[in-house]
Amino acid sequence: MSQWRERRLDVVGSIVGVLFVTASLTPSLLPRPAWGQGLVAGLAFALGYGLGVLTWRLIRLLSYGRLKWDASAPAWLVTVGTGALFVALSPLAVRWQNDIREAVGIAPMDGLHWLGIVLGGSLGVWLGFAIGRGVRRLHNFLRKGVVALLTKVSRRDHGPRPVAVSLTAGATSVVGVLLVLGVGTTILSLLLTSLYGARNDHYDPAFAQPTTELRSGSSSSAVSWESVGQAGAKIVGGGPSVEELSAITGTEATEPIRIYVGMDSAPTLAERAQLAVEELERTGAADRAQLLVAGTTGSGWLDPAAIDGFEYLHAGDTALVTLQYGATPSPVSALLTPDLAPEGTSALFDAVYEWWSALPDDSRPQLTVYGLSLGSYGMNAAFDSEQELLDKTNGAVLAGTPSFTSLWSTLQDRRDEGSPYALPVLDQGEHVRWTDRWGGLEEPSSQWDGTKVAYLQHGNDPIVWIGPSVIWSEPAWLQPGQRSDQVSDDMFWIPGVTAFQGIIDLILSQGVPEDQGHKYGNLALDSLHVVTGDADLDEDALERVRTVIATYDTFNPLAN
Repeated sequence: MSQWRERRLDVVGSIVGVLFVTASLTPSLLPRPAWGQGLVAGLAFALGYGLGVLTWRLIRLLSYGRLKWDASAPAWLVTVGTGALFVALSPLAVRWQNDIREAVGIAPMDGLHWLGIVLGGSLGVWLGFAIGRGVRRLHNFLRKGVVALLTKVSRRDHGPRPVAVSLTAGATSVVGVLLVLGVGTTILSLLLTSLYGARNDHYDPAFAQPTTELRSGSSSSAVSWESVGQAGAKIVGGGPSVEELSAITGTEATEPIRIYVGMDSAPTLAERAQLAVEELERTGAADRAQLLVAGTTGSGWLDPAAIDGFEYLHAGDTALVTLQYGATPSPVSALLTPDLAPEGTSALFDAVYEWWSALPDDSRPQLTVYGLSLGSYGMNAAFDSEQELLDKTNGAVLAGTPSFTSLWSTLQDRRDEGSPYALPVLDQGEHVRWTDRWGGLEEPSSQWDGTKVAYLQHGNDPIVWIGPSVIWSEPAWLQPGQRSDQVSDDMFWIPGVTAFQGIIDLILSQGVPEDQGHKYGNLALDSLHVVTGDADLDEDALERVRTVIATYDTFNPLAN
């Protein structure tokens, strides 16, 4: 107890820490679990405290002793003061979080939620200060080395100047950290690639090797079962049976074709794409009514709600073709191997298009492209322009498109004057349309002929809206008249903070309803129906299809 009474904390650091906590509590795109919000607030305080201490010490150092206040105070006094400020902020933080919860349609916070916030906050502060102590020890170690070095090269009677020592030690620390980060990133990339590559070989026993010759991985296929990988096994080993398709649609269904070329099926992307075309030929895909070319996520995953829904809509008279370009989840793939998704998806589409375009015009299947998340990014990259997308396909459904997607950004910026950035209208909806809800593609009411391109984007999807520019400039999607009604009215842009909040939303906000955030399974069904039509199903059959797809599991962007 006596040690606690004698211990001192920095007042300036604490004030900056409270400001960081306040920023971490401001409204973001999606609600968070109580423990997660508390953890973020605690880490924010620790980060703010460290930056506040560092800034004040640097100011004192550069004042050459003119500023003598060390800004410290008894630890108990600082703790009580910061705790009181946090309690004072609590009602505002509760209101902000509940506004976000109301926007997505989930229950408001109660007292138990705030217990979770307190516990998570305590853990965050402890963890943040533990990291800070490690950084301080590294700095002290480097400082001692710099002092020893400068003492040797300077005059013995004067020694090195304190400012020179501190600045040199600081610069050395920065260089050291950058080197550690660079080496660490390389090692991490190799480690994750190896770990997820090994996981790719472990199949879910719930999905058995297909026995039908109409699927890759079967005994009749040039793609071996051992090479399709974990994600591929779920695709070729899953999906509705002919009996299920017939029962739900009320028609005589056809067995669907599913082609999946795994990462181990061929050594290069070009060879995998060519193998996919050979599979199209082998299975008789040219005779089907519908052909869906799908871009996978980083791990090779496809949303079963979308691809199964597509087969239900067309009573199995379909062919699905895709390939795996990597095994790491999308966030890892986007950060460490950003070129794989566009290269892999482009190779696939180019090869399939060359085969498809050589078929007779009057009998070839309708060609539609589909992608979710990083799959949408890769599929967008397969086309140099909107016109090429319109010329080479009969339709497209692209969901949760990441903010760094070039073609999507170009189309967003070309929107008709007066239409909002969150849900644009382009050329009065002639070819390209956006939606965030069922039935949204019917707007505007003007005729939608020819190739139909549908972008699905919820107004509170951080993957769609959070990009590097959000760090330093207010994004269009938060400006008056441009916002989505799925975003809390209390959310506002803060330099640096809004981008950080979006990243936290992506990590923590998985428990949102199917029509919010980065979840598009049900909406994909509606959009595929509008874009590709159906096998003359009546309304009762369509309702049965919707009911089945509504039971599907949700998408986790961090795992796929």
